Amino acid sequence: MQNVLSIIFCLSLFYLAVTSRVKTYVTVLQLQGIILTVLLLYPLIEHFSVPALILPATLFIVKVYLIPKYIKKILLDLDIKRIIEPTIQQFSFLLLVIFTMTVIFVASNILSKSTGIETIPFASGFSAVAVGMFIIIFRKKLIIHVAGFLVLENGIFLFGSTIASKLPMMIELGSLLDIFVVVFLMGIALNKISSTLSGFEVTALRRLKD
Repeated sequence: MQNVLSIIFCLSLFYLAVTSRVKTYVTVLQLQGIILTVLLLYPLIEHFSVPALILPATLFIVKVYLIPKYIKKILLDLDIKRIIEPTIQQFSFLLLVIFTMTVIFVASNILSKSTGIETIPFASGFSAVAVGMFIIIFRKKLIIHVAGFLVLENGIFLFGSTIASKLPMMIELGSLLDIFVVVFLMGIALNKISSTLSGFEVTALRRLKD
């Protein structure tokens, strides 16, 4: 089950690499949030406890409902263009993602032989970290940078669960709340920037610096 969900999570990264719609990023973030929630709920089938439901419930509320809803609100309120404007060609971005993920999966398979880690969840999570960084680097819109950061965080959560499944619940809850606060603050910053920058892109900030 973990491998199947991790593969679906991995496929969502390819979808991000080929899409040109801003709203698609929000949809993929919701899908990834659902996948991470199910991964946390699955072990409870055999070892159910009410306190153990706190983290999956919080994860679902924050990642599937609150954050996507807030990003959609920013898109509507600030009238941001719905088309992504990359700094490199879409095909080049896809090739970069494919190459990086191939290297990560090969390296993870080699690493699993000596450490016993689950190859697919670990590699999928690490791939999300890489793709999230690429989105931040190669996309112009600041709102997409927020989405890239959230993809990166989802990746950390996924591969971290394969090597640190016994982390205290409070630490994991704290990380979720930290991400929510970051998105909230970035939304405020974007709102302030939009009042003076109609393009709402990183390139406009570079021109201001010059």
